[in-house]
Amino acid sequence: VMYQVSVAESIKRILETPIGTRVMRPEFGSRLYELIDKRMDEKWKLDFVRFTAEAIDKWEKRVKLTDVELRKLEDGKVYYTLHFDNGEEIEREFIGVA
Repeated sequence: VMYQVSVAESIKRILETPIGTRVMRPEFGSRLYELIDKRMDEKWKLDFVRFTAEAIDKWEKRVKLTDVELRKLEDGKVYYTLHFDNGEEIEREFIGVA
């Protein structure tokens, strides 16, 4: 069970770290911060999925992402589920949607 916790925590850290903010690893993180305060349209959704998939694929080698499911938008938050090839799912939220 510790494995699941560490993968989920790792993914949380990856997605919440803007690229360029880590001094020793400036390429670490994701581009999701670029979507904060932007209007959610089709381009936004495509970018969200792409930025999420790119970051997880590059930085978390223990799992293989198969889908990013955008579930709902409520009060400036997007609720989404990450699906992996081993059948696991991680539910997350992204705050800051216009």
